[in-house]
Amino acid sequence: MGIFSKRRRRKQNDSTLGKLPFLRWLGPGATSAAVIAVAYMAVTGKWDFSILDTFRGSDDVVRLEPISLGNRSERPPESIRVATFNIKTFGESKSSSQEVMQQIAQIVYRFDVIAIQEVRSSDGEGTPIRRLVDLINASGGQYAATLSDPIGTDGYKECYAFLWDESRVRMIPDSAYVVFDSTNRITREPMVASFEARLPPGDMRRPFRFTAINAHTKPDLVNPSSPDGEINVLDDVFVRVRDYESQVAGEDDIILLGDLNVNSKNLGELATIPNVHSIAGDLPTNTRRTETYDHILIDYDVTREFTQAYGILDLQKDLQLTEEQALLISDHMPVFADFSRYEVPLTRTATRPLPVIR
Repeated sequence: MGIFSKRRRRKQNDSTLGKLPFLRWLGPGATSAAVIAVAYMAVTGKWDFSILDTFRGSDDVVRLEPISLGNRSERPPESIRVATFNIKTFGESKSSSQEVMQQIAQIVYRFDVIAIQEVRSSDGEGTPIRRLVDLINASGGQYAATLSDPIGTDGYKECYAFLWDESRVRMIPDSAYVVFDSTNRITREPMVASFEARLPPGDMRRPFRFTAINAHTKPDLVNPSSPDGEINVLDDVFVRVRDYESQVAGEDDIILLGDLNVNSKNLGELATIPNVHSIAGDLPTNTRRTETYDHILIDYDVTREFTQAYGILDLQKDLQLTEEQALLISDHMPVFADFSRYEVPLTRTATRPLPVIR
């Protein structure tokens, strides 16, 4: 069966919107009685979830040689570092290059959880992500990943992925799924997964737990000035996922991150959700440092665990690469933010703190 066990997708329900159930599988051995069904209002029309499995490396032969991953001490011990990175066209060619994969592995190793966009998996087995996890772990890391099925139009599809450091974070079992919108308001439906910080033995404090929404809008359909623009669908995604996670898991910390293809002034209806802001604002996120495409958004009133520390990993400056070398990795740079490892009691008196760039 390989590193992926069988992915499961509930067959599309033909019922009306008002009757449509909201389903999520609880595991391979779950019976129908173990399936959660919650009546809900979808974005428009019908939503569905496909549960995704976790993998921690494979038995496949990997030709890439182990590397030096660098120093993990850059990650604050009392925080977890969450990032988003569009690895442009991350497919067979790029994942076969020792030099490029070395750089990507060193980038991923700087973060505790990282959302990745533009994974191209023509074999359906997630080869680029499998190779990346294998390389990191063969080099001394302890990473795991979950990958979506290919998503998009018939002519172009890509996968989402989450990778995380198992020594510092765990993914909540069976929490990864893909939101499905049968009315096609958004081309690449976001992927969702929930994570929890690992605490030292004997530490009785509550670990920080959060749900991440991994999103990648289509540039020619993002249009913030149109109600049908994809950026104006993501506010519905944020609110519906938050409501669902709150109802079934008591989760209120939602982090939306990914390549949104707009700057912070063009977040459309996302910007109308009370207290939801882009952490990095309009810092340039493309490799040439001319545009802002990538964001991490949180509700500042709820996710008090945000430490106010965030930044952009500059592929040229931080990795000492030329622009040409950096572009071989991606035309985007990773965006990251730090969160306390511990839950902060929810209050409703918070104001948006002044960000500290780091």
